[in-house]
Amino acid sequence: MFPVNGKYKIVRPFGRQPHPTLRHVETDNSGIDIEVAPGSTARSIFAGTVSAIFKQDGFNSIVMIRHGRYISIYAGLGSVSVRSGDYVKAGHTLGIIHSDPDDSDRTILHFEIRNERQKLNPSQWVR
Repeated sequence: MFPVNGKYKIVRPFGRQPHPTLRHVETDNSGIDIEVAPGSTARSIFAGTVSAIFKQDGFNSIVMIRHGRYISIYAGLGSVSVRSGDYVKAGHTLGIIHSDPDDSDRTILHFEIRNERQKLNPSQWVR
């Protein structure tokens, strides 16, 4: 299951890659960045328990779901439709992804998967 509904495009892959405009600079992405249409929702990729919901500069609202020793992270939500402690099934809607009015209403979900603290490549886990 993919963490968004509808059409999407991965605009920034996992891991180290050259900066798009600064020569000799690399960036390190701990997840994948997925561009979707405004109004799109994020959804849980596996069944699990919502372990945390919080806000962080640059990411709006973030939802973390624990799946045993694995954690999926959904960042960039404009609104959240779950609460901490909720049990969710695969495909459960977590919230609406934020559209950035300062960037032509670009709508991007930052998505991560971790094995406890180890960052994993989400592209190998979703379809």
